[in-house]
Amino acid sequence: MITKLKKPAIHWPSAWIKRARAAAVGLTAAVLIGMICSYLNPKTGVLLAILLLLVTPALLLARSDSRWLVPYIIAVWAFTPAIRRIYEWVYLEYNSVSLLSILPLLVTLTLVLPMLGKPLEFSPLLKGFLLCMAVALGYGFLVGGLKNGVSGLFDLANYAVPLLIIPYEAVRRSNIEERKLWIGSFVNIAILAAAYGIVQFFVVPEWDAFWMNEVDMFSNGQPVPYEIRVFSTLNSPGPAAIFLSTALLAMLMNKSWRGFAGWLGVGIVTFGLILTLVRASWVTMVLALFLFILLEQGRKRWSLMGAILLAGIFMYSVLTVVPGGENLLNRFSTLGNLESDYSYNDRMQFVWKIIPMLADQPFGTGLGSVGVGTKLENDGRLGQFGNFDNGFLALFLTFGIVGGLAFARAVWLLVRLLRPIRQEMDPREAKYTLLAFSVLLAAIAYLIFENRLVGLGGFVVWLFAAIGLPKSTQSLNGKGMP
Repeated sequence: MITKLKKPAIHWPSAWIKRARAAAVGLTAAVLIGMICSYLNPKTGVLLAILLLLVTPALLLARSDSRWLVPYIIAVWAFTPAIRRIYEWVYLEYNSVSLLSILPLLVTLTLVLPMLGKPLEFSPLLKGFLLCMAVALGYGFLVGGLKNGVSGLFDLANYAVPLLIIPYEAVRRSNIEERKLWIGSFVNIAILAAAYGIVQFFVVPEWDAFWMNEVDMFSNGQPVPYEIRVFSTLNSPGPAAIFLSTALLAMLMNKSWRGFAGWLGVGIVTFGLILTLVRASWVTMVLALFLFILLEQGRKRWSLMGAILLAGIFMYSVLTVVPGGENLLNRFSTLGNLESDYSYNDRMQFVWKIIPMLADQPFGTGLGSVGVGTKLENDGRLGQFGNFDNGFLALFLTFGIVGGLAFARAVWLLVRLLRPIRQEMDPREAKYTLLAFSVLLAAIAYLIFENRLVGLGGFVVWLFAAIGLPKSTQSLNGKGMP
């Protein structure tokens, strides 16, 4: 009797099966997208293709809960405005409102996927922070949602979506190496952005010049070499300065956070930040550095002071030889004589003008009434409060007394959560918490100039707050909290 041998079953590795499924889904999506785009005009088809091309990697990274999801989101926030400018330059058609404006928000929304199905266990302080933020944003949307329409919804997204990084990290509890990767990625992206900004200062690219000629924004300077206020890959000098100053703060605080270029990277980011001409970022960054020095211990304090001194010498040396450097030095020199500083006087006049409006609007004007979102309900032009030169007043005008106090309470709880208590922390965690604490206090100080807790600024602040969350304070019993 002949016995037939059965062929051994083939067991494919589960990782291969997942990759095959992902490839099949991607191929199917590509075919469907191609079919849909064939019915659209080329310009709209390209726009949708860009959106899907940049959102899809985030979805795949989120599905696998990859540690590279956060670095990818940082890159999208940093480079999307430049992609938008190139896209509009190619078609020689500027749009004040573009679908690409919501791309960073769409990509950041993917942080929800890894949280699904996981227990949302937060410490009392973190729970209080999230609850107060929810109250403030809910109140702001209730007041402004119906009145401001789409602007209110867009403003809500710009406040709420960047906040997702905090519960995401609280649930994920990334290890030290992952948090180091996130800071390193942020710094490396900042180095690239600063390098582009330096090129932008000496040779204004055509797409940047086209955008400057079309956009209604005089604070960017002139679209010619040496007369442009650098905005790099971002959409204006303010956000560029926020991004670069936060990276420079981390680079000066710890040598392990200086990215792939080391001290050369510090020089590149410093020069790029100078060219934005945003003095508020320098003031708040120096404040954060001094705070860090006061809280630091031992020899690290002296090494940090040495790093700051070298960065200062480099900055002054460059400004004395670079074309247009004299104008830059003159702008910084007015900090010592505020009475003759046009920007300072203009801000003070603005403050005295807005204070009576706050008294007349105790319930607030609601989300969508302040900031860039006002374009959506104003035919693409900034509304009455589109440019707002004081962050504290902007928050209370938006959220009123009730929502403003809830927002302030939330920030205060986060300050308490991140307050460094070295004797109760893992020494390896302490430097991350101290960095987050310094970034948060710098952002609060920045509110004197403008609201840094929404959009890109909000994402940067909440990102570093998430990186610095002390693991000992994430337990439910709340031990180790101040």
